[in-house]
Amino acid sequence: MPPSVAETRHHVESSRLRAADVTLAADLPERQHPQKFPSRTRRVRVEHERSKAVVLRAVPKGCQLAKHVAAWRRAVLEHPSLELIRADARANLLAVVEIICRQQDPASRTWRTTWDWVAEKIDRSRSTVARVIRHLRDCGLLAVVATGRSAARTPAATGRTQGEAPVYALIHNTAQPAGEPVELTDTPVPTKWESLSPHAREELSPKDAATPRPSRKRAAQRREVVAALNRRTAPLWPRHATTEPLTERVTRRARKETQRAAALELQHEAIVLRQLTTAHVVSVCRPFFQAGWTIADVLTALDWSPEGTRYGFLTVEGIDNPGAWLGARMRAWTHFDGTPMRSRDQRVAAEAAQRRAAARAAAERWAARTAAAAAIPGSSPAPGPRRPFRQRWAAQIAAGQNETAGAPASAP
Repeated sequence: MPPSVAETRHHVESSRLRAADVTLAADLPERQHPQKFPSRTRRVRVEHERSKAVVLRAVPKGCQLAKHVAAWRRAVLEHPSLELIRADARANLLAVVEIICRQQDPASRTWRTTWDWVAEKIDRSRSTVARVIRHLRDCGLLAVVATGRSAARTPAATGRTQGEAPVYALIHNTAQPAGEPVELTDTPVPTKWESLSPHAREELSPKDAATPRPSRKRAAQRREVVAALNRRTAPLWPRHATTEPLTERVTRRARKETQRAAALELQHEAIVLRQLTTAHVVSVCRPFFQAGWTIADVLTALDWSPEGTRYGFLTVEGIDNPGAWLGARMRAWTHFDGTPMRSRDQRVAAEAAQRRAAARAAAERWAARTAAAAAIPGSSPAPGPRRPFRQRWAAQIAAGQNETAGAPASAP
């Protein structure tokens, strides 16, 4: 059925109105149509960008969050791709890795920074930093938790006028074997207070075996140390004081008590030593305490070599045997006969005493010269400013002439 005249007229008027609206919208000023940036994936809020759920959601399949920064750094250094790049690229990557290890958040195992800041710190270009981060992401060592966003793209509803830095998670690959090589047989009950590894028959497995659980005795010793440190409300021993007892009568018992207090304070400062007993720490540090070392000297020996070189990056999880580590660090500060060297504070004190003695000797020499000058007879000319050579020569000639003229007159 053909449309009526009224319906045709209505359609024509509607088309004219739509065309007029389009023309009017095109003629409006440009300020009423601000240019909008293309929409992207919604960024995680700053308040939640380091939460556990958000970080774990960013970890890709086949990877896991690094348990410690030392384990992540070891995974980077052992990655096969490090051997396939040039030497300069490897140096740039290691420089960025050191920045990550120092700046990462231990609680969430994330790294929040800007590329420009890293480029300024390592003295490289921004593109170099971007290339290194892309390489770490491709190798499965970094995961993007939240992307960076400039101030122009920040929503107005947030009330922020500054940009937002990107957040990365420290991860590493976890390649699981197809089948478990461990036999499904019972393990005999141990006869001592030790727990065997749950992967007892896994010598040839690519999966790392779990470490044996500590014995009850060592667990009790650690609980004792932790309990003693929890009761600590003030320093148990001064940091820069020797372990000589404060009592007038120095006894063996008093010296043991002071050394134990110093060892407990040392365990409070060095967390890795809390895995040892206080008696073990005292036995290793006793020769140094008897040589006049302080707690600050022992802490310096744990971080610095006698030549003034700082030891490499090391954390608690990177030390498998704390007792051997403590003994090796302290043996570096001993002579060939086993006697302790002078600590850094002792060296500084000896140099200061030597400077004071030299200044005292110089002052005594100056006082002696001043006294000798004051003891000159009154007939001699008073010391004063040195006269020119011609005047002194003329004075000597005149004095000689006077002596020559007066000699016959004085003869009998």
